[in-house]
Amino acid sequence: MSIDCTEIQSPGLLVFPEKVKQNIAYVLSLVDGDPNRLRPHIKTHKTKEVNDLLLEAGITKFKCATIAEAELLALSQAPSILLSMQPTGPNIVRLANLVQAYPQSQFACLVDDLHAAQAISQIFQDNAHSIDVFIDLNVGMNRTGIIPGQAASLIHQIKSLPALKISGLHAYDGHIRDVNLEDRKVHVQRDFIEFEALVQSISSEFPDLELCVGGTPSFLVHHQNPAYVCSPGTFVFFDAGYSSLYPENSLEQALYIISRIVSKPSKTSICLDLGHKSVAAENSIENRVRFVDYPEFKLMSQSEEHGIVEVPDSESFEIGQEFYMIPYHVCPTVALHANLQVIEDDIFTGIWEVKARNRKINI
Repeated sequence: MSIDCTEIQSPGLLVFPEKVKQNIAYVLSLVDGDPNRLRPHIKTHKTKEVNDLLLEAGITKFKCATIAEAELLALSQAPSILLSMQPTGPNIVRLANLVQAYPQSQFACLVDDLHAAQAISQIFQDNAHSIDVFIDLNVGMNRTGIIPGQAASLIHQIKSLPALKISGLHAYDGHIRDVNLEDRKVHVQRDFIEFEALVQSISSEFPDLELCVGGTPSFLVHHQNPAYVCSPGTFVFFDAGYSSLYPENSLEQALYIISRIVSKPSKTSICLDLGHKSVAAENSIENRVRFVDYPEFKLMSQSEEHGIVEVPDSESFEIGQEFYMIPYHVCPTVALHANLQVIEDDIFTGIWEVKARNRKINI
């Protein structure tokens, strides 16, 4: 990479807007250019600027994980916002306040439990508002959701609650990430048998439900079903963790880590300003970054602000020298940074604030 780094801070993240636009265009092409088939998740980028790029591409439906992300979308006047979390405690009130504060956006949330639905219904009724809900279904991830075969009774109980309107079914399948695409297709078909059975069983009573499914890996399968609204998220920036799951010349790497040498502790090691406060550390040390120009480099250890890297000969490098990396998991990496440094034509042109990394914006 040949970037003028004079004004670029490290450790930091570099974003390439043109590549983000290419990734959006690629995903749209797989749904035949129909933006109604997409409900992208914004947890990856958490920025107003990427929201605006998605809106400019004609996308009107979005998914988010937090109240702050939902408000960030509302600040861009996103028409349809799905909170992909069953709100509890004060977050129910915050969601009701969002509905009141941003009437230009249509909000929805997930539910998978009657008591939770009753609490949501009561607060929205008390505030003289209503909200759409999507029934969250567990298709094998075993994180949230009700088993599809057990969902019909819950659906009918929720239907009777005031202030709630059932407008969709939601199924996230982040556990499906088979490297071989044919294996991924078989995996999706197997895990969605009960989901499809539920859809058929309630179709006469609920003919217009939105079927919101999948993430980035399973998008390559789900986009072929015209009945599905797909919700990939990582695609806008991409990362090393998903690179083996997509064909070459499809998604572009649109975000990189920049780091500099701060010391050379031995002949075969360098120390970068790349601690685990700068890159997601939930994976083992070998699955945190991929070095762009030096694939032989190995990240050996990290502390809060330092990263020790094994190199063939540290004397070949200078203190202050820059290195570029691809994060293995981009979503939590972005959340560690206050802003993204924008690169256009290999020149630093400004920053995008990672505004929704905070748990609260206004409400």
